[in-house]
Amino acid sequence: MKKILATLLAAFMLLALCAGCGSNNGGSTTGGDTGSSTPSDGGTAAPDSGSGEAVVLRLANSHNAEHITSQACQMFADLVNEKTNGRITIECHFAGELGDERSTIEQCQFGGLDFTRVSSGASAEFAPLMNALQMPYEYSSVDHLFEVLDGEIGQEVFETFKNNNLVGITYLHPGSRNFFNAKKEIHTPADMAGMKIRVSESDLMLALMDCLGAAGVGLPFNDTYSSIQTSVVDGAENNMTSYIEMSFWEVAPYWTYDGHSYMPDMILASKQTMDKLSAEDQQIIFDCAKEAEIWHRDAWEESEAKNAEIAEEKGCTLTTLTADELKAFQDAVAPMYDSFLDADQKAIVERVQALG
Repeated sequence: MKKILATLLAAFMLLALCAGCGSNNGGSTTGGDTGSSTPSDGGTAAPDSGSGEAVVLRLANSHNAEHITSQACQMFADLVNEKTNGRITIECHFAGELGDERSTIEQCQFGGLDFTRVSSGASAEFAPLMNALQMPYEYSSVDHLFEVLDGEIGQEVFETFKNNNLVGITYLHPGSRNFFNAKKEIHTPADMAGMKIRVSESDLMLALMDCLGAAGVGLPFNDTYSSIQTSVVDGAENNMTSYIEMSFWEVAPYWTYDGHSYMPDMILASKQTMDKLSAEDQQIIFDCAKEAEIWHRDAWEESEAKNAEIAEEKGCTLTTLTADELKAFQDAVAPMYDSFLDADQKAIVERVQALG
């Protein structure tokens, strides 16, 4: 009997010892889910980056590394690293390495990715008020655009991303979007009848194409060149910088300056990621993004002018619309303001137009 009692006592002590070892299991310091307790706001608790522990985060971007917007993203990452003395590292992944725009937004939404640079067209599904900031022919100038984005309206729209576990970090200069194609000059909507135009995968852009008599084809940005080259589509729409830097001019040499939209680019963050950072580090994120944005605005204007000159040198046909021709485009899409927008979105548009 004594031997049995001794054996049971030894087993009990061994179990207690193992349980004590298990309670000392440490978590990761790289910004992933550490398995620690859940805070009251529903996010996953993680080591406070302000405590000196290293955090490695990832930022996705569909543009190649040389693109000027990618340079702004890299500047943002470098500034964060500098101002946190290396505690926070943001790794930038370019050329769609981590997925297309919609995919990277979804990854951020569920905490699988920390930041992504996307267009308003791709993000509007996750914050419907964004549609009110990207309507065709809405802005009178770039200054008008940034008066809206930097002011109360832009920040109100950013706030709505939180409903889908996303955080708006900063807006980036999108450039004026224009049509380019492989077939012919475009002067009026009638010239676009029956043409297949690649657009971002958004309801708004598909509706725009319908109004102009063209067939909108929603495709990932990185499929644009090959889709024009193989005649899957006849053309696309984008800014002049992308037109040159992505070599779209090689397969679509006809460019039309219609300026149908300014679709703001932006950096979005995973709310889970931001909730894991200290308030101080969150502010560093916002401040560094703003600094990169300000640099990007001036650099973008210079880039657009330089690339327009390159397009001319390449022999592209650059068509500038007359006032009457432009009005024909504006009139063709006017019904979208009633049919596409709900009451809340229309209210935003009215405030935008009042600033113009």
